[in-house]
Amino acid sequence: MVLIFFLLISIFLSRLSTAAEPEQDETLAPVVVTATRIETAQEQTTTSISVITAKDIEARQAETVLEVLRTVSGVDMVQAGSRGNATSVFIRGSESDDVLVLIDGVEVNSTTLGSFDFAHLTTDNIERIEVVRGAGGTLYGSQAVGGVINILTKRGEAPPQLTFSAEGGNGHTHRQALTLRGGTGKLGYSLSAARFETQGFHRFNDDYRNLATSARLDYRLMDASLKGIFHFVKTDLGLFNNNNFASAPDPNAREAAERYLGKLEWEQRIFKEWDYRISGSIFKEHIKDSDDVDSCVIFGFPCDSRTRDRFRPNINTGEFQTNYRIEDWSTTTFGVEYKLRQASTSGGIERSVRNLGYYLQEQIHFLDRRLILVPGVRLDDNQSFGTAWTPSFSAAYLFKETGTKVKGGYAQGFKAPTLNELFFPPAFGCPAFGNPDLSPERSWELNAGVEQGLLRDRFKIGATYFHREIRDLIEGRPIPGDPFGCFRAANVGRARFDGVEWNLNVRIFSSLSLNAQYTYLDWDTEDGTLPRRPRHRGNVNLNYHHENLEVNLFANIVGKRDDFDATTFADIQKPGYTRFDLAGSYRLPVRIALMKSMSLFGKIENLWNKKYEEADGFRARPLNFMLGIQGVLGKN
Repeated sequence: MVLIFFLLISIFLSRLSTAAEPEQDETLAPVVVTATRIETAQEQTTTSISVITAKDIEARQAETVLEVLRTVSGVDMVQAGSRGNATSVFIRGSESDDVLVLIDGVEVNSTTLGSFDFAHLTTDNIERIEVVRGAGGTLYGSQAVGGVINILTKRGEAPPQLTFSAEGGNGHTHRQALTLRGGTGKLGYSLSAARFETQGFHRFNDDYRNLATSARLDYRLMDASLKGIFHFVKTDLGLFNNNNFASAPDPNAREAAERYLGKLEWEQRIFKEWDYRISGSIFKEHIKDSDDVDSCVIFGFPCDSRTRDRFRPNINTGEFQTNYRIEDWSTTTFGVEYKLRQASTSGGIERSVRNLGYYLQEQIHFLDRRLILVPGVRLDDNQSFGTAWTPSFSAAYLFKETGTKVKGGYAQGFKAPTLNELFFPPAFGCPAFGNPDLSPERSWELNAGVEQGLLRDRFKIGATYFHREIRDLIEGRPIPGDPFGCFRAANVGRARFDGVEWNLNVRIFSSLSLNAQYTYLDWDTEDGTLPRRPRHRGNVNLNYHHENLEVNLFANIVGKRDDFDATTFADIQKPGYTRFDLAGSYRLPVRIALMKSMSLFGKIENLWNKKYEEADGFRARPLNFMLGIQGVLGKN
């Protein structure tokens, strides 16, 4: 693998001497939807938003979304060991249950834990990923305190195209994928199926299997469209580290899961200035944990660890949204959103909580669309705690002559208690952890930033400062007078976050570019710790693309951070680390009937085989390589 690396580098160096001046791409300005809930040119947005395109995903040869999210400013991804193991996301220091995750606009956060596990979400059939950092409460309500991550599926358009790929690597790892996209008449379709399997890198019970399918159908009329989306993921995982607290690997603990997402959406333009959409969706999980060890010893006490746990959370959503435009200077958005969060667990939770939200947003453009003002407000009526108002205001000014954009804003947010925090029943001899009298966590934040492009955008730099304060944090606190030291959820915590995000993009030559991000995070909490969120983190990507060859070298740099010991649960500090990844592809110069292209691709993760842990007690994967071939069938 090292020889392959140096071979690619030598090819890269030989091309530098003949690199031409950069060409001007004739492409449309990037359009995003998550920042304002309607299609908006990215340069016209007033909040901090990053976009990961299908091209970015391909450049990294990423199988999972978590791999590409590591490259976003202010975002920390933490995976507890091998592939398939629990993976958390933190945005600007927030808790993982303060980040709202959407797939095609459908909430997929756990109703019991509040967070989303990114371990199983693959990149198949993804058009782009939009990441809004902070300021999401007005449009999206609960759990958008830290931000919003929206994963959007590709739309099918004619002519039809069939893409297939197969790859394999060490650790008995292999993957096959098939995608069909196209259109016929008024119908567009985009279908995909992929299977991933690995034996892992521990000596036993580290295997992982993932079967993922997705489908999107778009039926277009003159002034209306009907869209249907479906996703299904089935996984099976060996939990080698299940007994980490007992300092012993687990030979047979397993987790099997099935996840379903379905959405139906109708959108219609009544007049040129006025449109609306109506949608209904469901997200459902069925998670089965098992451990067949007859006996065990924890902290010197015998126990029976034979378990069969089942979790069936689901979210039902109905939404209406309408947009009214006055020429090109005003857009009014109003929406109503109904959500029913439910959970059924073998631990005794059989509960649901209803929420009804109303949001209103105005986008106003002045001075030839140089000045953008975006005020908004949201009202949530929640079954468990009552009402919550979340206003926001943001603005941006574009100095078009100099390529400068300045922006700033203020926003409030809240996070509703999870079903576990409200209703978790008595367990292990303790009274109920759940507290039905909980109030939501409340937050407010300030953002200010500047973006600058130079030399026809060959050089771009951006910086953003943020300040966030959260009160009424929900934490487990000892129950007064309980002899066993049991805990109960309570609104007791406060936290403060300050930070700066830097972004740098440089096109050095037409075939060579450099992208870099750095985030500094300062925080203060009542107990003085913030596990698994470093004060310093960054990443660097060097991209070389010439004719049929593309090579990417990635460096992910993570500073030292707080954590808790996996065995004793004591507060500790983990050292920083730097991990290098290498990915590349080569389009073969072959001509075959009906074959649009054929490419060889590959990647090496953890290029120098560095030993490190993202979470204490869970060693990250060693050097892992994958090599494969991809073919595209269709009319040339």
